[in-house]
Amino acid sequence: MDFQPNNKSKNKKILDKEKVNPRVAMHSFHRYYGKLIPAIPAAFIKEFSSEGDLIFDPFSGSGTTAVESLKHNRNFMGIEINPLAKKIAEVKTYPLRNKIISELNEKLMYIIRNNDFEINESDFPYVQNRDHWFKDFVQRDLIIIKKSIDYLFDDDRGNEIVNKEQYRDFYYMTVSAILRNVSNADTMHVFPGISKRMRRLEAEGKIHIDVFSSFERAIKKRASYYNYYNSKCKAKILLDDSTTANLSKYKGKVKLIVTNPPYISSVRYIETLKLEMYWLEYITCSEDYSILAHKMLGNDRLQKKEYETVNYTPYAEINNAIKDMEQRDKKSAKIISEFFLSIEKVIENMSLVLQKGGKAVIKISDSKIKKTKIETGKLMTIIAENHGFKLYDVFLDKINDNSRSLLTARNTYSDIITNDYIIIWEKI
Repeated sequence: MDFQPNNKSKNKKILDKEKVNPRVAMHSFHRYYGKLIPAIPAAFIKEFSSEGDLIFDPFSGSGTTAVESLKHNRNFMGIEINPLAKKIAEVKTYPLRNKIISELNEKLMYIIRNNDFEINESDFPYVQNRDHWFKDFVQRDLIIIKKSIDYLFDDDRGNEIVNKEQYRDFYYMTVSAILRNVSNADTMHVFPGISKRMRRLEAEGKIHIDVFSSFERAIKKRASYYNYYNSKCKAKILLDDSTTANLSKYKGKVKLIVTNPPYISSVRYIETLKLEMYWLEYITCSEDYSILAHKMLGNDRLQKKEYETVNYTPYAEINNAIKDMEQRDKKSAKIISEFFLSIEKVIENMSLVLQKGGKAVIKISDSKIKKTKIETGKLMTIIAENHGFKLYDVFLDKINDNSRSLLTARNTYSDIITNDYIIIWEKI
């Protein structure tokens, strides 16, 4: 297999041309680290599919490919293991109406500002070190907002609202979207943390938090995002593990796959959203957090007993990388082997759902573990060629220096990325 970047790639030119087009505001609904730039799904949805086709993403994240699918009048089906990310993606693809949200905004803010809710300790969610992350008045204001949302949409008052659960989700996800801003954590950091900068600003009296005003601005702004939605197509996102999901009902129904798999031992994605997941009660205890983190592809939190035995793959080139690492660090060898054993299961599902002649577009980067380069894209392509794919194109896509939200995280866990590979497989 000749896995050399194609410097004259027609598809690179297509992507570069798409990058200058304006993106829909919906992509800014919620902070989500490591997400695709919208130009990648946009470019290849237009190039490799037609209106009404089904697009698939086995790692849906916060729904970038889903939004672009609807924008271009394609149907979408995706898988996401993180329940908060799945709900964010769903809200971004709900057929909500700007006018209805604006009307509900007025009612909701009236309830919030004129509330007489009784607040008990049982109303507060479990958040590890809650008082460390949130000031007392912030916690109370967040509870008032939640109670107000529930009051607005209860069985009696909400009966006249069509798709009221979708509108309720809109408000919950907006709470999630502002949560970091009203916490004590530094919004400039990937992972939640109370930085020296935040402590200095606090000491200088320069931090002013108004939870109700922040929420009001956020819901008004996000109401306008729904102007983009005029598609008759639908998005369906499954809360599932992409390595084990049963996709037999979608066999041969997908025209195009666009996805950005997790990196090997690179970014603990769940940790970037832990405050939101605790507050919205997608995780309700430390054990829930650990279980979900352990399920996620690329997980590097292994106990010693878990890497006593290192498994191998059916692929000599991958096994060479595993064995080389095993001589120096058994834990890292286990992480590498589990990543490729898991990614093979995902590729099997991709092959199952994709039509003959259909394309799979993958954004991935090489990883560096213990100063050793792992050619992730090349090794994934070796697996893909054993499951009904052939390499159609591969080229480098330079990462914008101004948009490297994972710079610190990659430097901590793996290495700084300067280029992604855009790999295109074709189903044969």
